[in-house]
Amino acid sequence: YTAFTYYLGFRVNSAEYKVMGLAPYGKPTYLDQIRQIAALREDGSFWLDLKYFNFHSGLTMTNGAFDRLFGGPPRPGEEKLSQRHFDLAASVQELLETMVLASVRRMLERAPARRLGLSGGVFANVRLNRRLAAETYVGTRPLRRLASGALSLGGGGRVADWLVEMLRLPGDD
Repeated sequence: YTAFTYYLGFRVNSAEYKVMGLAPYGKPTYLDQIRQIAALREDGSFWLDLKYFNFHSGLTMTNGAFDRLFGGPPRPGEEKLSQRHFDLAASVQELLETMVLASVRRMLERAPARRLGLSGGVFANVRLNRRLAAETYVGTRPLRRLASGALSLGGGGRVADWLVEMLRLPGDD
């Protein structure tokens, strides 16, 4: 997702929300190309074909192979957005949602749980959360910081964060 943030001309690790915001204006027409470079394995881990990326060895996220696969160089930030950019955003958003939902399902198959806490930047993705919420969200619970500094799901203390209580995900969409 961050590689596409870069490729679409936005600041990495900061503007991923812009990619999510562009997605509704496009169609996921680049899914086949994206599946050539990223996939979810049966064990729930992710696979990337590193020959399309430069983040592991250089100063940019993508390289010439990525550019050829997606029809051109990264968009300069000041360049006007086109339908191609919207379609790229829609495609990577669709793959993200599909992969995360499948990964969460696999996790819950291995370790069934009534409650599951999901954290990190990807779980701030509103569209992903809408798909998770439809079948899985039950409510919220406060995560409290006790006077000792420890975190607690019960008792006193100030609210440090909120946790989403979820049901087990269904096996089919």
